[in-house]
Amino acid sequence: MESAPSVEAVVTAVSSLYHDPDPKVKEAASKWLNQLQKSVYAWTISDQLLQRKLDVETCYFAAQTMRSKIQYSFTELPPSSHTSLRSSLLAHLTSLAPNTSQVIVTQLCLAMADLILLMPEWNTALSELMSGLSTNHTHPLLEVLLLLPEEVDSRHLRLGANRRQQVKEMLTASSPHITQFLASVLAAGQEQLKVTTVKCYSSWLTLGAISLDTVLASPVMGCAVGSLSSPQSPPALHEAASDCMISLLSRIEREDCGELERSTVSTVQQLATSYQNAVAEEDMERCLNYCRVFTELGESFLIKIVSSPPAQPHFSLPILDTVLLCCQHPDYEMPDVTFNLWYRLSEELYTRNDDTLVAVFKPQVERLIGSLCRHCQMEPDTVGILEDGEDFTEFRVRVCELIKDCVFIVGSSTVFRQMYHLLQQSSQWEQTEAALYIMAAVARNILPEEDSVVPAVLQQVLSLPTTIHTAVRLTATKLVGELCEWIEKHPDSLQATLNYLLQGLQDPVLASEAATALQNICSQCRSNMAEHFTGLLQILEQIDQFSLKPEAANGLIKGVVMIISIMNQDQLKGAVEKVCVLQVNPLNSIMSTLSPNTPKIVKHSVTDPVLYLDRLSAVFRHVQPSNGCLADGVSPHPCRGTVESIWPVLSRCLELYQADVRVTERTCRTIRFAIRCIGVQSSNLLQPLVTQLVALYEAKGHSCYLYLGSILVDEYASESGCIPGLLSMLQAFISPTYGLLAAAGGLTAHPDTVDDFFRLNARFLQRAPMPYLQTEFIKSILECALLSSALEHRDANASVMKFFYDLLHAGRTREDNPDFEARSHLIKTLHSEYGGKLVDSLVRAAVTTLPSYTYHDIGDVIHECLQHDRVSVCSWLENSLKTLQSSNNSHPTAGVTTKQLVEFHRAVTSAESAPDVSQAIREFVRLWR
Repeated sequence: MESAPSVEAVVTAVSSLYHDPDPKVKEAASKWLNQLQKSVYAWTISDQLLQRKLDVETCYFAAQTMRSKIQYSFTELPPSSHTSLRSSLLAHLTSLAPNTSQVIVTQLCLAMADLILLMPEWNTALSELMSGLSTNHTHPLLEVLLLLPEEVDSRHLRLGANRRQQVKEMLTASSPHITQFLASVLAAGQEQLKVTTVKCYSSWLTLGAISLDTVLASPVMGCAVGSLSSPQSPPALHEAASDCMISLLSRIEREDCGELERSTVSTVQQLATSYQNAVAEEDMERCLNYCRVFTELGESFLIKIVSSPPAQPHFSLPILDTVLLCCQHPDYEMPDVTFNLWYRLSEELYTRNDDTLVAVFKPQVERLIGSLCRHCQMEPDTVGILEDGEDFTEFRVRVCELIKDCVFIVGSSTVFRQMYHLLQQSSQWEQTEAALYIMAAVARNILPEEDSVVPAVLQQVLSLPTTIHTAVRLTATKLVGELCEWIEKHPDSLQATLNYLLQGLQDPVLASEAATALQNICSQCRSNMAEHFTGLLQILEQIDQFSLKPEAANGLIKGVVMIISIMNQDQLKGAVEKVCVLQVNPLNSIMSTLSPNTPKIVKHSVTDPVLYLDRLSAVFRHVQPSNGCLADGVSPHPCRGTVESIWPVLSRCLELYQADVRVTERTCRTIRFAIRCIGVQSSNLLQPLVTQLVALYEAKGHSCYLYLGSILVDEYASESGCIPGLLSMLQAFISPTYGLLAAAGGLTAHPDTVDDFFRLNARFLQRAPMPYLQTEFIKSILECALLSSALEHRDANASVMKFFYDLLHAGRTREDNPDFEARSHLIKTLHSEYGGKLVDSLVRAAVTTLPSYTYHDIGDVIHECLQHDRVSVCSWLENSLKTLQSSNNSHPTAGVTTKQLVEFHRAVTSAESAPDVSQAIREFVRLWR
C-alpha cells in the first residue's frame, strides 16, 4: 500500500466485508484490508477508528489490527513513539463501556499485555494500570492481568529469554498486590467478575508468579474450591474453578510442598461425591470438569505413586479408583479425558520393569479394559459399519492403541480370557463386536503356544453365521488377520481361515478388511501358503471386481509377493511376470484410449493409472528373492526380464501424463522400486531414462524427476563408466532448478524442488565425491545452498543441511582411498571460501526463522566446520555475533548481553561433539525469541 487511505475508505471496506451480499466484493474488501493491516499506515488508522466508535465491526477490526501490529510489527515503530502508543492504548481501555463487545475488549487487552512485554523501559506498567483502571474499569484491568502471564511465553512475541525472565521476576514481585486486588474484587460481590477473577488467579498460578505457600489462605482459591463442590455454581465459573485447580496441581507436580499436597489431595478426593451427583443430574459439562481434575491429580502424583513401595502406598493412590469411576460414565467422552494418565502409568511401569510393582496396578488396568470394552459398543440400532473419521471411530482407535500399551500389565492371555468370558455371556451383537474388537487389539501379543482360549475363539469366529450383523463380521475378520502369528504355528487351522477370508472378499463391506487379513496371513505363513499361490493368483486376476480400498489391494499384492520371494529362481521369474502382467494390461488399455476428450481421471477407479502403478510398486518393493536366487550382481536377477519388458510402458506413462503431477510422481515411484529391485542390472534403461528425465524436467519442472535422478546416482555411481553421464544429467537439471528458485518467493513456493535437488547433490558426495567436486558448477550449487539454508520447511531444510554435512564430511573420511588427499584439498579450499558465509547464514537463520527441529542438523554442520578449521570458525562466528549484536542494539527487547554472546562463542568453538553445538544453539536462540 503506497499511501495512507482515508478512514472513510476503511469504514466502507469493513462494511462491505460484513454486509455486502456480493461474494466478490467481500473478497476484494478482505484482500484490501489485509494489505492495510500489513502496512505502516495501520497504526494511525486503527487508532482513529477506535476513537470514532462507529460500530462493532469497525471497532473490532481496529482493535484486532492494533493487537496484530503490536504482536508482529512492533519494530516498525521508532522507540520515540512507544510512549504515545502506550498513552493511546490506555485511553482506549479507559473509554470502554460496560456494554462493549467482549471480542473488542479481549483484543485491546491483549494489545496492552503485549505492549507491556515489548517495552522494557515501561517498568511501572502494572502500578500505572492498577491506578488508572482499578476504580471504574475493573473488567478490562482483570483481562489485562489475565492475559499478561499467558503472553509471557507466547511464540508470537520475540521477547528473548532475558526479557521473559525479567517479566517473570516483575510479576512475582507484584503478586502480593495482585492477589490482594483479586480478593477485593471477590469481596465486592460482583458476580459477573467472579469468572475472570478466578481465571486471572489461575494464569498467575500457572506462570509460577504466586507462591504456593499462600494458596491455602487465598480467598480466590477458596472461591474456586467452593465453586467446584457447589451444585449451584454457574457453568462458566465451574469450568474456571476446574482450570484453577488443575493449575495448582500442575504446580504441585513441579514443586515440593508437603502440607499443600495432602490438603489438595483430600479436597479433590472429596469431589467424588459431587461428581456422582452430577452424573445423576446428567450434567455432562460438570462431569467432564471433575474428570479433568481427577486425572490431573493422578498425573501430578504419578511418579510419587509408582515410586512408593507396594507395602507403603502413596496417600494419593486412591485417585486411580476415582478416575476409573469416571471411566464408567455412560458417555465415551469421559474415559477419553483420562487416556494420557494411563499412557504415562504404563510407560513408567514398563521402564521400571518390576513385576511386584506391576502387580499393584493390575486390578485397575483390568477394570479399565472392562470399561473400555463397554464404551466400544456400538449403538444397538447401528446400520452397517462405522465410517472412518467419525468421532466414535476415532475414539475406538485410541482405545485400541491404549490397550496395546497397557496390556503387558495384565497379560494378553488374561485379556483374551476376559473378553472370551464376555463373548460367552453376550446376547447382543454389539457386545460380541466390542469383545472381538478388544481381542483384535491384543492378538499380536498372544503367545503362539497358547492353546486354551485362542482355538475356541478362532473356531467361534470362523463359524459365525453370515446373517450376523455386518460390523461383527468386519471386526471378526480383523481379529483373524491379527492372529496370523498364532495361525502360523497351527497350520491345521489355515485352510478354514482361508475359506473364511475368501468368503469375506466377496462382500463389498468386508472385502478390504479381508484383503488386509489375507495379506497378514500370506506374510506370516508364507512357507505354508506357497501351495495356495495358484488360488491367490486367481484372486489377483479378479481384484478389480472386489470392492477393495487401494491400500488393501496393494497390501494383498504385497502378501502374494512375499510368498513369491521364497520360490526358486524359475518359479519366481514366472510368478512375478504373471502378477505384473495383471497390472500392465489395464495400464496399457487406459493409455491406449487416452485422447484430448478423455474425461478427467476419477481417483481410485479402474480408469486411474495410479491404481496399477501403485500395485507394480508393491511388487518391486517387496519381492526379495531368497530360495537359491543369487544376489551377487553378476548372475541374472530373476526380475530383470520383467523390468525390461515393462520399461516401455512406464516410459510411455511418463510422456503421456507429464502434465499430471500425481500420475508422474507415482510413475517415478514405480521406476524407483523397479531399479532398486534389480540394481545395476537395469543398466540398459539408464541412458533412455536419463534422456527422458532431462527433457521432462526442463518442460515441466516436477521435483520427482530430481528424486529419481538421485536413485540413479545411488545405484550407478559405483560404475565409473556411468559417472560422466550422471554428472551431465545433474548439469542439465541445474538451469531449470535455478529458474524455479530464483523467481520471487521461489524457495518458499518450491520446497520439494529444494529437497530433491540437494538430496541429488548429497548422493553424488556420498557415491562419487571426487568427480563431483571437480565440476565447474559446484560453486553455484554452494551459493544456492546458502540461500536455501534459511528455508523454513522440514524436509527441504534437512536436505540442505545434509548436503553441507556430506560435503564437509567427505573431506575427512575414507582416508585409505587413493583420492583422499586431492579430495580433502578441494573441500578445504571450498571451506575457506564459503565457511564464513555458511556459519553466518546458519547462526542468523537459527536466531531469526528456523524452528527448533533444525538445530540438530545445524549443530552437525557447524561441528564439521570445526573439525576442518577451528581457528577460522572462531573468527567467522565472532564476526557473525558482532553483526547480531548491532541488530540487538537497534531492537533491544531481547536484551542479549555481551557476556551471553561470549558464552555462546565459547560453547560452540570449544564443543567436542555435534550435540554440544546443537545444545549451545538451542540455548542461544532462546535469548532472541
